[in-house]
Amino acid sequence: MEVKGLKSTIKERKDTEVTLEVTIDSNTVNNKLDEIFNKTVDDLDLPGFRKGKVPKSFVKARFGDDVFYEDAQKELIDEYLQKALEENDINPVSQPETETKEFERGEDFTFEASIEVMPEVELEDYTDIEVADPGTGEVTEEEIEERLHELQEENGQLVPKEDGEVEAGDHVTVSDPDGNTQEVQVSEDEGNPTHDLIGKSVGDRVEVTAGEAEESPDLTVEGIKEQDLPPLDDEFAKDLGHDDLESLRTDVKSDLFEEKEEQRSDELGQRVLDKIIEKSDVSPPKKMLDNIVDNKIDETREQIGSESFNDLLEEEGKTEEDWKNDVRESTEEQLKERLVLDRIAELEDIELSDEEFEEELEEEADKQGANPIKLKNQLKAQDRLESYRDSLVQEKVFDFLIDSANLIEEEDKDE
Repeated sequence: MEVKGLKSTIKERKDTEVTLEVTIDSNTVNNKLDEIFNKTVDDLDLPGFRKGKVPKSFVKARFGDDVFYEDAQKELIDEYLQKALEENDINPVSQPETETKEFERGEDFTFEASIEVMPEVELEDYTDIEVADPGTGEVTEEEIEERLHELQEENGQLVPKEDGEVEAGDHVTVSDPDGNTQEVQVSEDEGNPTHDLIGKSVGDRVEVTAGEAEESPDLTVEGIKEQDLPPLDDEFAKDLGHDDLESLRTDVKSDLFEEKEEQRSDELGQRVLDKIIEKSDVSPPKKMLDNIVDNKIDETREQIGSESFNDLLEEEGKTEEDWKNDVRESTEEQLKERLVLDRIAELEDIELSDEEFEEELEEEADKQGANPIKLKNQLKAQDRLESYRDSLVQEKVFDFLIDSANLIEEEDKDE
């Protein structure tokens, strides 16, 4: 739709950059200067005059027009660049850069904007891609027993351990020399500071190993709790809503099989997508990539603190530049995947109807034991509703790619 007072032309389009020339007519320029001038006069406080009562002729004679040029240019660019982008159906992926030309009252105002956009993704044939099928695999008795034990732990109770020593998995209350107490769960991982508590008893003092930048605290064991697991029998199964232990085992086996199917599907989809990306020339916009990488690093620093961030680098034996390159590499791969998936969705008209979206929300809410409306409002409040919808569209694209792929058995594939 044409905007009054605005003329815009795409001067150049190359890869991920568009150069847009925008011209705003002289009437609009004059009106903007008058608007800023009047607002300034209304707020002006000069000696000898009451605030807002300085004569306009005095202000014009003393300051002239050019002192308002910078503000006028900024406001005109902010207002009309967005309109020009909409007029030319341009969707920036990073902040546009502008270059202004001469600006005078009574003259048209022209500026150029360099705008980074998503590239036009050209894909080779993405159907009938040959990939090895990892298969689902059998659900083993060991896996069933492990899941049943997890259910026991989830439904167990912590009880005081009157005698004996601390073991992995126990919950231990410790105190420092200042009398501050804290309850921790003891890890079997030797790299975890709580591992130093294993073998200790109530009343024992222990120096817990801390990071190199931290002082190792001297702690006293005040109490030990262990998990009292419910017996694995029919009553336990009934408490979980099953008829008996056998039906619980059957459902556990079914759940494990579904999880394996999901893992197979995820792996298959990724293998097909990797093959498509290998065959295609896909380059994410540079500024967009830089911005995402910088934001990820800033978020990590903010979440764990600068000192802990430096400890993390030291622990991994990397410099900040090494770590930044790793983040850049993984982010670039994610953007390539997004570009390819979005392009295939466009080419194949793969969409998600409002009805399908609501059904998916209900299904996800059911998994979480939440109310669908509350879940939707929560996603909206976190500004994640559209990204969640996009992820569901991507799932449909993955389903399409798997259905159209040429699957061969894993053992027949020469890796």
